[in-house]
Amino acid sequence: MILAVVGVSGIVLIGAVAPGLVYLLPTKHRSRFSSGALDQSMNRLKSRGLLKKVRGKTGWRLELTEKGQAELLAFETKKKLLKKPWRWDKKWRLLIFDIAESKKKVRDQVRHFLRDLGFHRLQDSVWVYPYECEDVLELLRTKFRIRHEAVYIRAEKIGKDRWLREIFGLN
Repeated sequence: MILAVVGVSGIVLIGAVAPGLVYLLPTKHRSRFSSGALDQSMNRLKSRGLLKKVRGKTGWRLELTEKGQAELLAFETKKKLLKKPWRWDKKWRLLIFDIAESKKKVRDQVRHFLRDLGFHRLQDSVWVYPYECEDVLELLRTKFRIRHEAVYIRAEKIGKDRWLREIFGLN
């Protein structure tokens, strides 16, 4: 939520503290966050390299780093993908990646990311999803820096896909 607020508005800080940050959050979430909890969360995001403090003419401001922008995009993409269309268009979307053994950590992160989004593993580096998800490919390329290692395919048919339709709850 902090990434979203910073991404949309940037936040002007007085010194190193943001006492008014709570009021930028949606009303239904304000009671869950104390000022101390927000400071702690912001510090954690800064230590992870997602936020940075920038001194401007009017004081300090928080900005998203490139890594923070990718993280926010990942969050927004996950939110969007969870909203399934009313009807399935009977096409399968395949994300295929070939990431070198020297980037094993990145490969594992991509697998976890796709699993979290709701993709299902068809083979080792072949993942399937029944709905439009081309933006996930761009996100993978940005977030994990795998520009040429990933491919997106829209397929009319996958042989014997009944088990896939059952996994995704499709007729």
